[in-house]
Amino acid sequence: MADTEKKSMSQRFAGLKTEFSKIIWPDGSSVGKQTVAVVATSVVVAFIIVILDYVIQYGVDFLVKL
Repeated sequence: MADTEKKSMSQRFAGLKTEFSKIIWPDGSSVGKQTVAVVATSVVVAFIIVILDYVIQYGVDFLVKL
């Protein structure tokens, strides 16, 4: 690599280090609560989709048998 490329890369990494230091990382408790909320919401939405699928399938089967 040329000297200018090395300087450019070191400047990029210095910029990355600066940006990473600006990140506010959540604490473990907050992450745990958010994870539980996401999993619970996913389960509820999956349950709703299963119920809707069953109802729609029943309706289509009923209409096909007419």
